[in-house]
Amino acid sequence: MQIFDYKKKIAEAETKLKQQQNLYEAVRSDRNLYSKNLIESQDEITEMKRKLKIMNHQIDQLKEEITAKEATLVKEHLEHQR
Repeated sequence: MQIFDYKKKIAEAETKLKQQQNLYEAVRSDRNLYSKNLIESQDEITEMKRKLKIMNHQIDQLKEEITAKEATLVKEHLEHQR
C-alpha cells in the first residue's frame, strides 16, 4: 500500500511540475512578446522624435524666410513711396 501512495504522490508531483513548466513557458513567451513590442515602440518613438526635430528646423527656416521677405517688401514699399 505504501508503494502505491508514493507512486501516486510522484504522479501528482510530475503533473504539478508539468503545469508549472507550461505556465513558465507561457510567461516567458509573453515576456518575449512584450519585450519585442517595447523595443519596436522605442524605435518608433526615436524615429518620431527625429522627424519632429527635422520639422521644427524646417519651420524655423520658413519663419526666417518669411521675416526676410517681409523686410524686403517693407523696404520696397518705402522706396516706391519716395
